[in-house]
Amino acid sequence: MTSTIRDIARHAGVSVGTVSNYLNNPGVVSEKSQKAIRRAIDELGYHPRAAARSLKSNQTMRLGIVPLISPEENRSLEPSDNAFLEFLAGVNTTAAESGYGVLLQAATSPENELPIYRRLVGEQQVDGVILMGIQPNDPRIEFLLERKFPFFAFGRSSNNPNHPFVDVDGAKGMGMAVEHLTQLGHRRIGYITPPQGLMCSTHRWEGFLHAMGEHNLPIEDELVVEGNFNERSGQVAMHLLLDLSHPPTAVITSNDLCAFGAMRALQVRGLVPGNDISIVGFDNIRLASQWHPALTTIAQPFRRLGFIATQHLIETISGKEVDKHVILEPKLIVRSSTGAVKPR
Repeated sequence: MTSTIRDIARHAGVSVGTVSNYLNNPGVVSEKSQKAIRRAIDELGYHPRAAARSLKSNQTMRLGIVPLISPEENRSLEPSDNAFLEFLAGVNTTAAESGYGVLLQAATSPENELPIYRRLVGEQQVDGVILMGIQPNDPRIEFLLERKFPFFAFGRSSNNPNHPFVDVDGAKGMGMAVEHLTQLGHRRIGYITPPQGLMCSTHRWEGFLHAMGEHNLPIEDELVVEGNFNERSGQVAMHLLLDLSHPPTAVITSNDLCAFGAMRALQVRGLVPGNDISIVGFDNIRLASQWHPALTTIAQPFRRLGFIATQHLIETISGKEVDKHVILEPKLIVRSSTGAVKPR
């Protein structure tokens, strides 16, 4: 049964007028009352828009995306990282062709992500959502599956392998990177990993282990450093690797931005990427070909990923059967940041 404003007022111990003020002009309501009303709304599952209309009878013709934008967090986006912009371009173009708009609602921390999804779904602000930054046990996926709300994820989750997703074969991409470096004679290969807690980290690690094993190369703990998706993490991690008594001759990084940071660290030490130490990125953002030296990287087709996620989501909303599990192939792009190993 749908809760009413009177139910919220009774549960929160305030007047109906106070609840009405909170919903329309929260600034006039005391902080204490706001907290009590928010708690009552969460506990009773009250959503004002949901009370007014039904998703089936009145679609919004909007799709929702909630990127995490915070420099301190693992899945943050940086202005120079156009991977998200490419993905979003694919989403926007495909949505527009089908008469849909895209509602972009940024989350500033992992803690406020799920409440945003609850609001988008409960208030019926969108007809479906596209997920990014998938975790192994992702509470957003559990929530959306429980509500039977249409969604499509960019990435796989281990808590429910049957959820709809489009992804890139990260394990295969890591295998390509290792294969390329071994062909250049590298045996001591370092790895600046993506942050732990993401499924892409798990898949790439599995690919790294498998590829290193195929070439009978040992996994040395000191050569594996956890990084992030930004330049600073690449610089910090690369300096740690360079401080080793026996540094690696090649390093695979978590993404292109991290690779740029790693190359800056080499240059600070008077070393030349691709000559003294080889660097491999992951993504193939536009800056990769313009950097100096140009970056060897594993390309992910972000625009196509956005296109597939959106197309399949819209078809799901319309009741059509779609392929729920789509895995795309990565591609090795060889440029100047990798070269033959130098004798030491």
